[in-house]
Amino acid sequence: MELAEIGGIAGGGVNRQALSDEEFSARELCISWAEAYGLGIATDDIGNLFFRVEGSEPDLPLVMTGSHIDSQPTGGKFDGAFGVLAGLEAVRAVIDSGVDHKRSIEVVAWLNEEGSRFAPGMMGSEAFVGVRSLDEIKQVKDKNGVSVEDELARLEDRFADLRKLPFGREVFCFVEAHIEQGPILEKEKTPVGAVTGIQGVRRMRVKITGEEAHAGTTPYDLRIDAVQEASRVIEKLYEAFSDIEDIRFTVGMLTIKPNVPSVVASEVLFSIDLRHPSSETLATCEKRIGELVSQSVTNCSADVWCIAEADTITFDENVIGAIEVESQRLNIPCRRIFSGAGHDARQMSYVCPSGMIFVPSCGGISHNVNEHTDQSDIVAGTEVLCATLVELANRLEISSKTESQI
Repeated sequence: MELAEIGGIAGGGVNRQALSDEEFSARELCISWAEAYGLGIATDDIGNLFFRVEGSEPDLPLVMTGSHIDSQPTGGKFDGAFGVLAGLEAVRAVIDSGVDHKRSIEVVAWLNEEGSRFAPGMMGSEAFVGVRSLDEIKQVKDKNGVSVEDELARLEDRFADLRKLPFGREVFCFVEAHIEQGPILEKEKTPVGAVTGIQGVRRMRVKITGEEAHAGTTPYDLRIDAVQEASRVIEKLYEAFSDIEDIRFTVGMLTIKPNVPSVVASEVLFSIDLRHPSSETLATCEKRIGELVSQSVTNCSADVWCIAEADTITFDENVIGAIEVESQRLNIPCRRIFSGAGHDARQMSYVCPSGMIFVPSCGGISHNVNEHTDQSDIVAGTEVLCATLVELANRLEISSKTESQI
């Protein structure tokens, strides 16, 4: 729980947003552990952190694991952090045991998975695989006008001694350990989930523009009230999507201007998070949002745009199978499970065979200070991760099996 003390908030959660002082301190702690284990330590131009144990054939494409250490403003201890610490613990076990592994194994802490400070998230993994350019990412600003470029300069100053690695390095496969963030594994008393894929998502913004007016003197028929219109639009959207099977529609952020008590609002900007397992259904729903906003606005003007999109992906069957076989070999119950939340493993699946290991979330709670995973499940998930990494690090091809799996 030492990492959870950095950015700790009331209730037991953490506020450790990307490129903040708290996240910098968390990096220093992870680096200190990696140094103690004798790992190679490096970074890249987007600020991802890499911890490496060399294999006996280090020129082979490497096996990678990891997750993120940034959090939501009112986040829990385990989201992301479990995957990074499980990776560090796995490579420490590999080193301590002296087990042979041909391929090098690398643990990564991706930059800004959450996107709570700088939106959208997944910046580190998207830069690594080339989905978004570094120049584009650098221009993003937080609500206070601070840019990613500003904070990356500060990061580089603080960690000036770290070796820089290029983007686009060849990765043999990627396995991310993470809490489920849902109720299924706990309900079924299953400590490990072999994740089969991740549902698609659209992250959108809607801006309703009205006109400022005096709250005490302006009659209703002369008002162009952005809050009133936005309220109507949001209600219509929730009504429209509440009956669609498996849809997840959320308005999680609203910004009001001028945001003072005695002035009719001139602008409301709100977010939409839209998710569904079917990419086709998702595209249809995205189009429907634009139509509904246009139909619902009567006095104000409205703009709708998408800031990030990702279709549903399926993980590599060979990686899923390796997780299942190692779970069975360790006598740890495992079941296949689909992810409703987004993860950096989605981005890595674009460039290499990828998969994920889930462990239970108590009560299905996440993005919440009450987020919790039992220690026994953390241990089980880490054991399966370690065994899976070693197995994959000894394969010549992703579809082949070592003697331990035959």
